Amino acid sequence: MAAAAGSYGKLDKSFKLAARSVLTAFSREDLNNAFPSFTDAEREHLYQMFIYAIKSLHGNIVEEFRNFCDEIEIATALDKVDQFVEEQTLDVLSSDKTSIEDMKERISKEKKDEIELLKGLLEKTQERNNAMKARIEPLKQGGDFNDTRDVLAKLKEWNTACQSCNDH
Repeated sequence: MAAAAGSYGKLDKSFKLAARSVLTAFSREDLNNAFPSFTDAEREHLYQMFIYAIKSLHGNIVEEFRNFCDEIEIATALDKVDQFVEEQTLDVLSSDKTSIEDMKERISKEKKDEIELLKGLLEKTQERNNAMKARIEPLKQGGDFNDTRDVLAKLKEWNTACQSCNDH
């Protein structure tokens, strides 16, 4: 992957900020309201576990995003786009003695090549989007929430067992 500069650096930074915003949308107050019967110490412990899980999840998401970008060579494509934009801002005629027809032909070929590259990237992105949609759909239907409920039930059992041990 190219160094975090230019358009790719901006994309990477924006993705990290967006992922962090989404993952931290559930506040301590929300957690406290979700478990009103828990003691303050239990809620604090649960919140610390929640923060640990969120940090781990954020790291995994960022790593998966970078792997995806490496896989479709997004940094290279964005570098080419940046270079193309920069070249477009330069006066091509002053540095090149070729005819206008030659330049038209060269630019046309470069644009066609770039379009083919972008089409390939778009196809890969669409495949990824379809795969993500396939993963998200069961979540929307609540299929994976049973696992979450099971984990919470086990946490409650563990917590009760710990309290029983502490009481004796």
